[in-house]
Amino acid sequence: MARFSERALQDRRRADALTWEDIEQLWAQVQTRTATEWQAGRAFEYLVVRAFALSGLRVEYAYDVPLEGRPFEQIDGMVYLGDVPFLIECKDRQGVDIEAIAKLRNQLQRRPPSTMGCLFVSGGFSRSALLLSNLAAPHRITLWSNPDISEGIENRNFAGLLRRKSHELCMFGLTDRAFLVRGKEVHDSR
Repeated sequence: MARFSERALQDRRRADALTWEDIEQLWAQVQTRTATEWQAGRAFEYLVVRAFALSGLRVEYAYDVPLEGRPFEQIDGMVYLGDVPFLIECKDRQGVDIEAIAKLRNQLQRRPPSTMGCLFVSGGFSRSALLLSNLAAPHRITLWSNPDISEGIENRNFAGLLRRKSHELCMFGLTDRAFLVRGKEVHDSR
């Protein structure tokens, strides 16, 4: 079992105490870069994991993966949709390119094929990142940007949004639903 630093334990206790109202306030602070009570980037990570917990899903907060007694990789969290585990990667940045997607893909390759991934960015993804992520197979990652996170918080339902994103990934083979709604409807071609 992993050992957690006192700081990590404090962050977990603080996150476990967050309500949906607190999540709304913290999201506003993340967007304006005023979440000063947390280490850089941590507020966003714990906000995401706690929102899944408040939505009724089983979660794991950030943890290190040890290799020969030293941290090999840091996972920002994990959420379970039924029996399907999703690794969580969070980037508190305005723009994210393909590098973050590649990092999560590599983390997923070291895990059983049933493990999926969720990449969260407080801003948005570059167009090239979206295009490349939809062309790279197999698809095991759903992409979450500012509008998705805001919708999940507003509806107080990250679980329902994860179900929808997972369904759309399986049905259409697209990692981000923005491709479905950009000015064109998807019609039944039968």
